[in-house]
Amino acid sequence: MLGKARLGNAFLRLLSERLGAGFPRGERGKTLLTAADFSGTHSGSLFTSYAFLTIDLDRNANWFSAQQAFRQQELRKRRMSYKALNDSARRRALPSFLLMSDRLVGALTIVVMPRDFGPLVLDAEGASDEVLDIWKPGVREHLQRMAHLGGMITAHLSCPGQDVFFITDQDEIASNTAQLTRLTDVIGRTIGHSSNHDFGHLRVGTTKSDDGSLMLEDLAAIADLSAGAVCDIMGSMAQEGLAPRHRVITPLPARVTSKSRMISMWLSKRESSLRRAVIMLKPGADGAGHTVQSIALHAWQGNIVMPSERWMP
Repeated sequence: MLGKARLGNAFLRLLSERLGAGFPRGERGKTLLTAADFSGTHSGSLFTSYAFLTIDLDRNANWFSAQQAFRQQELRKRRMSYKALNDSARRRALPSFLLMSDRLVGALTIVVMPRDFGPLVLDAEGASDEVLDIWKPGVREHLQRMAHLGGMITAHLSCPGQDVFFITDQDEIASNTAQLTRLTDVIGRTIGHSSNHDFGHLRVGTTKSDDGSLMLEDLAAIADLSAGAVCDIMGSMAQEGLAPRHRVITPLPARVTSKSRMISMWLSKRESSLRRAVIMLKPGADGAGHTVQSIALHAWQGNIVMPSERWMP
């Protein structure tokens, strides 16, 4: 599905290492949900990040209860998002929102890449010009990245016979019924080609499908917050001439925003039922191949370390 098949294989191996062998474990649910969002498409951004929250709906009753209590006591009907954290009410609610998110059983994967990475998907099923012509040219690459990374991750974390519900924010990639129909086709093909087992029903929707509980909004917000923070961190480091180095702890630059620091502290948690993985894709040296790296965030004063590396020729 990716530009090079081996890049996709290396990505999934590294993801398994970060999440833990055999994850997720135990009894599985009937429906697997992936909530996706991305950040860094604005002018001047040095990186683009894509976040995918993947959970079994049937195994997260504790989070659903906590989410309803959070909504009644804190934000009410306000939407949580990275960009909206300039609002004082949302800033005050962020620690509680992140603490509530720790109750989820599942996986949170953030993929970050330089803005000039180039096309991620080459000659992929369901990604022909005829399928993509409904989107503006500037949107197509982000659509394909989100659909194919999300499809691979969803297939990788699924089990035979599960129904799949893939949701994204209602933005430029799924702003109307026609776009949503074609997005369903692209994601369905990716999931099918990325798995050796059969699935139940596939549904692709947006946060507009929320039933009024803001459950889908909040699940998508976790992806949104994570993508925004990682994009800010990597961009701030690049502006300071810094880059994560293998087994070297690097303090975050002073220019990293306070909201990103708080989210990075949350992302650094290791002992949680919500496993986290931050993975960077970038071109290899001298343009030869690609590099797949995992990035570990540490809570100690917001430090960052890159513990492992995969180079693909």
